[in-house]
Amino acid sequence: MKRLFFALVALLGIVACDPEPTTTPMQSLLLSADKSEITADGADTATFDIRDAKGNIIDATIYFAETNEALEGNSFKTKYAGEYKFYAKNTNGISNEYTIFAKEASDTPEPPQPSELLLSVDKNTIDADGVSVATFTATLNGEVVDAAIYNADDLSSVENNTFSTETPGIYKFYASYKEYTSNEVQVTAKMVIVEEEKPITLEASLDTIRANGVESSTLMVIQDGANVTSKSTIYVNGGVMNGNKFTTTTPGTYTIYAIKGSQTSNTITITATEVQSGKTIVFADGVTLTSGWYDVNKKGAGDNGDINMCWAAAASNMIQWFQDRYKAAGNNLPAGAIDGPGTKYYGNYNPYELALMELYHDGWDNNKGGHVEQAIPWYFENKLYGGEYASAGSQAVPLVEGGFWKSIWSDVVKHMYCGYDYFSYDTFTTAYTYTVCYNNYNLWGMGSNLQGQERLAYVSDLIVRAFEHGMASLTVSLSADIMSLHHAVTLWGYEIDNATGLLTRIWITDSDDLMSEPKSAILNEYTVSIGSGNSHPKFTGTTRYGSIYLVSIHPFSGYKATIE
Repeated sequence: MKRLFFALVALLGIVACDPEPTTTPMQSLLLSADKSEITADGADTATFDIRDAKGNIIDATIYFAETNEALEGNSFKTKYAGEYKFYAKNTNGISNEYTIFAKEASDTPEPPQPSELLLSVDKNTIDADGVSVATFTATLNGEVVDAAIYNADDLSSVENNTFSTETPGIYKFYASYKEYTSNEVQVTAKMVIVEEEKPITLEASLDTIRANGVESSTLMVIQDGANVTSKSTIYVNGGVMNGNKFTTTTPGTYTIYAIKGSQTSNTITITATEVQSGKTIVFADGVTLTSGWYDVNKKGAGDNGDINMCWAAAASNMIQWFQDRYKAAGNNLPAGAIDGPGTKYYGNYNPYELALMELYHDGWDNNKGGHVEQAIPWYFENKLYGGEYASAGSQAVPLVEGGFWKSIWSDVVKHMYCGYDYFSYDTFTTAYTYTVCYNNYNLWGMGSNLQGQERLAYVSDLIVRAFEHGMASLTVSLSADIMSLHHAVTLWGYEIDNATGLLTRIWITDSDDLMSEPKSAILNEYTVSIGSGNSHPKFTGTTRYGSIYLVSIHPFSGYKATIE
């Protein structure tokens, strides 16, 4: 299976934990204009067009890219020659940049040009199959005219300005309009070689699902390495299936195959098991409601220079949990590993709950938010996975070297649940082995086709699988639009409805849940819900923030005492 990578920085889990928005709306608008070059005469005008990702015309404000000043209306003209760049923005996102060139206006009018009839064709090569079509356009001095089009070889007329044929060859055409005769254009009709259709293969994301009407298995038809599901018909127990997501409320074994053209796929089976009643609570290995979990808190209200360090608190919690499991397996931590509670006093503030937080506080530039999935590999390997995201100016970066497990890491990593390769979303690189980011936008959010319970089902499955391999942290938003006010928390356990497979409760620790000193460790319980349509998974508790909304999930591999 393929792995996923960071898709859209605004939703990746760069979390700053400050009260102001720290992200930029995603590029989800398309800005264009009816012309990219105008004359700088104060009259020649370019009119803009703004569309959403589905191609619908929408309202948005247009800005000058260099000054960020708003353009009045949706058209542009100027008396000053030069290059002008624009972008559009509304509450749903931001567009691409569009450039308009304003050329110098000439004081001397151009002399009249002689009239000329020009013939053009949209395709110089077509298939000789009687279906492929070449379309002609005749213009007189740049204006389209209704000219007669002729085959230059036999002088036959071309009907409706289009040409198709089943006879391979080279064909020449010209246009006639009033007293004008155009240039000749050439169209080559090439022989169509019909290749034998390649076989097709049917695949399923899951071969066993719960018969709860929510859990689904995604079917895919592959032909010669390409996804041809949309061109195929899928049959379940002999009947045509709508779409390619199989779900049912009737337990049993279902026989499924696909047909595309003359090709019939292999036959697969999906078993729908009878749903169980009740709910199941799962905690990370070694964790209970009262022990095994950690809750690093910021000092005061972030008054110790840690206002942006929720990511460091979550990373500290997760690393200490991993080290506890490593020691519980009978191992000794490597020399120099940071372990146990903090010991350093910061003015009037007591030490942090974990010494790992002291390491991040004193060893990183904390003016920006950061990534849990970069802080953890830095501690173990002295690596910042993430390429362009691991750079000063955009996020917190280390000022000292990490790699506290580097001397034994090549052996330790063999014992971890690496890869998270059970998802087929192809954005992650092979560098991401034991800590990753599953991001809302492309997986279950606005960039997907999932809505309502389907979204929560996807999230529930991600979290269940993460805890089968270890544990996770979450990036959440304090705002329902999830585009801003991002914050990192540590996920220690969840409750799931056995019948539906949907999350009902989660347990997290939060570096911001208390404002005044001294602070105590708290395991917060949140109920899980989701509205209809494009609602985001919502967690509701009695803590400082009340309701929070899921942005991304950051699984972290656990340690296996034995290698399977």
